[in-house]
Amino acid sequence: MKKKSRLSAFLSLFLLSMLLLTFLSTVPVYADLSWDIQIVSEDASFFGNGYCPIKVDSDGNPHIAYSGSPNLGYASWNGSEWDNQKLQTFGFAHDFVLDANDTPHITLGSLAYATWNGTQWDFQTISTDHTVFSSLALDSSGNPHVAYVSVDKLKYATQNGSNWVTQTVTTANLSGIDYRLSLVLDSNDTPHIMYYSESSFVDKKGNTIRSINLKLAVLQNSRWTIEPVLTSLNLVAFGNMVLDSAGHPHFIVKQYLYPEGSDTRVETIEYVSWDESAWGGSAWNTQTVTSNVSLTHLGLLALDSEDSPHIIYITWFPQQLMYARWTGTEWETHHVDEYGLSLSQGFNFVIDSNGNPHISYINVPEKNPIVPYHLMYATATIPDTQPSSQAFPDSTLLLVSAAIITSTVIIVVAYVWKKKTKH
Repeated sequence: MKKKSRLSAFLSLFLLSMLLLTFLSTVPVYADLSWDIQIVSEDASFFGNGYCPIKVDSDGNPHIAYSGSPNLGYASWNGSEWDNQKLQTFGFAHDFVLDANDTPHITLGSLAYATWNGTQWDFQTISTDHTVFSSLALDSSGNPHVAYVSVDKLKYATQNGSNWVTQTVTTANLSGIDYRLSLVLDSNDTPHIMYYSESSFVDKKGNTIRSINLKLAVLQNSRWTIEPVLTSLNLVAFGNMVLDSAGHPHFIVKQYLYPEGSDTRVETIEYVSWDESAWGGSAWNTQTVTSNVSLTHLGLLALDSEDSPHIIYITWFPQQLMYARWTGTEWETHHVDEYGLSLSQGFNFVIDSNGNPHISYINVPEKNPIVPYHLMYATATIPDTQPSSQAFPDSTLLLVSAAIITSTVIIVVAYVWKKKTKH
């Protein structure tokens, strides 16, 4: 009788387990994306932080400007292979844009502007002051606009024929070898520059932590209006800013947080967007993309044609290049590739018209820290439809989980789960 009772109990729990597995299979499970990874060039460099901005042309083909060894490189996909050019200049790529005719425009070095005239590259000097990074945008007429930091000043330059007209936006303390800023023009060609000044805060252990004060500068009526952004948060890094189809800013930051009851800080990536409907007015809407991570570099943000955010970043333990996107209900994260060296900011990406990511990054072959390095390219196809999920009602459900281990039935946990509905 005892054997029969045990057998009956086993069969009952086994059937219960199968029913639960069938039920739980309706919960969305995201398979990892299949990445097409290629070596674009074996002659890349980390010089100048190794920036390698990427764009896709009107045919969907990727183009990459990158720091070469020793000259600036420009790579484009012709449909079957990569065409690599070495520009006859010693410098490193900052930013890169394709215009309406797929003509490339590049900012580089300290500080120059290059564009392709159909037969050769034309170069112009924007500034002779030392700068480590610049942000480039083209207006509706195809004219270049550049924001950069030089001698602790935020500057803004526009092209006037063969000359450049430069103005100082602010003289705040903007020093730092890892300086990042974003220049974006809205539909009216109004420039928006997001940048930061250095600050600090004291953590729970009494340590002084370097932080940033994030700010947004907008040129209106020939005057720069500068407003603080999220100054109350423990921000320690800024990625970049983009404008959506309505002209609202979106950006990402890295934040140090302290869980309740803990004096150990954790790193989080925060996605921030401007919400005009928040609380009956306007406010910054913040979402945590990932938390409790160790980051080598915060990464970058891009919006697709539906204004949905996509993000790339690099983790420290383990050292991996990661890609995340908002599905409409949650952040979906994917591993792209191992990353070879932590000191470079050599990675960038763009989202094409079909919502697919194209990522450029510089890697160390076999993690051997001897130049030259590899310029890499990775892309993946995002599924056309969102994964189906069970439409749970707004009610409390009781789930019982069971596991079968070496012919022994173990009841693992029973818990109450309430579906959270987003409005």
